[in-house]
Amino acid sequence: MESSERSPDIRKIVKLTNPEKLYAIEDSEGRSIPFEQADGRQLFNHYRHNVTNYDNVLNFVRDENGRVTGWQQKQATQAAAEQVLEEFRDEHFKVIQDAQKKGNILRNLMHRAGVGTAEALSNILDSMSEKIKDIAKLKSSQSQLRVWNDIYRVQYRLTQELIERENVAPEVIDKINAIYSTRSVEKAVEKGADFFNLEKSEILNMLKKVKAIRYPTANIKKVL
Repeated sequence: MESSERSPDIRKIVKLTNPEKLYAIEDSEGRSIPFEQADGRQLFNHYRHNVTNYDNVLNFVRDENGRVTGWQQKQATQAAAEQVLEEFRDEHFKVIQDAQKKGNILRNLMHRAGVGTAEALSNILDSMSEKIKDIAKLKSSQSQLRVWNDIYRVQYRLTQELIERENVAPEVIDKINAIYSTRSVEKAVEKGADFFNLEKSEILNMLKKVKAIRYPTANIKKVL
């Protein structure tokens, strides 16, 4: 056998040219075959002819030498198989790495949560998710409360300025300041009842109408 026929160049020039077709199996006539139904020969022929440049390499050898020997075809076939296997190896290695990472994360979470099954961890995570939602609601409420406090301070300062300019009687100013100095709804209602000679329920109804109270009356003390 001539030395040119034993040239290692064939193994070097066979490359993977269409890796996107690894799972799009076709027969010799270009008809699609479901991956899970293709047999070994169909897979091998598809990979060799459709995924690599196997045919182009053999055509090149034929043009150069006038023919392709059995040994040269064997070299091209082996090189094509190696290219496909390397691609599958790389893909599966990534899958295995991802699975290992996910497995390690899952084990660490289970260990930290003190549970022994993925189902138990799932239940804990569901519970944590609900708590996170509650925290988000609380944060929103706190932001809204800061806005209310800012409005309150502006209103109080404007009221002080107004009563000074309108020459309001000192005893009325004292009552207004007393109302503003309260730090709870209950105390404000008590002062309102004293100043206006009204029942607490009437004061509460009045405050509800102007939306001064945003929580159910039964929960006022609990909230504050």
